[in-house]
Amino acid sequence: MLKPEDIATYLEENPAFFDQHRDLLATLQLSADDAPFHQRQVEVLRTRHSEEQAKYELVVDSARKNQTLEQQLHALSQELLKHPVHSVYRATETIEQHFDLPHVAIFREQDQDRNAAEDVHFELLTKRVIHGNSICDDRVSTTLLDWMFRDSGVASCAFVPLLSHGQNGVLTLGDADKERFQPGMGTVYLDRIGELISAYLCGCP
Repeated sequence: MLKPEDIATYLEENPAFFDQHRDLLATLQLSADDAPFHQRQVEVLRTRHSEEQAKYELVVDSARKNQTLEQQLHALSQELLKHPVHSVYRATETIEQHFDLPHVAIFREQDQDRNAAEDVHFELLTKRVIHGNSICDDRVSTTLLDWMFRDSGVASCAFVPLLSHGQNGVLTLGDADKERFQPGMGTVYLDRIGELISAYLCGCP
């Protein structure tokens, strides 16, 4: 006995079936509202088109965002290379400007002005990026936020490892927008920023 799935498969494989059996179209019952077959077909095609259009717009939007990030990263590189004297302050300030970030901080192992409690916070930071890749998080303790940014109004953060070019530290980015840095977001550009800043800070006191 044929199953509905078998009939559906046959019709998919033989799209000209109703051209050869047009009389069947008059007897088909699609639902209780007796909607004409062609009307229902148009509705299905319209829905399918809307879904495809939404997918297309999503791809285009993603491409635009990636292009913007590429431009921002390029501008950041150019700005950093302009100055012969490198400093942590200039690095954080430049990132803030080019990526419209209200909170940026850099913590390095060689920084000597930390007390015992701050050493604990630094260790927590390095553990977050011990795998060598950036992460995004919207669940950071108020205590850690206060230490990193002197501001507990930050709702989401990114932690970027500084592990190349002789560096051992963490670049932290914070925003009041909870959606800015969400767990599971791609971090390719964050990793690139980390590599750039690591190279820039090489040799800084």
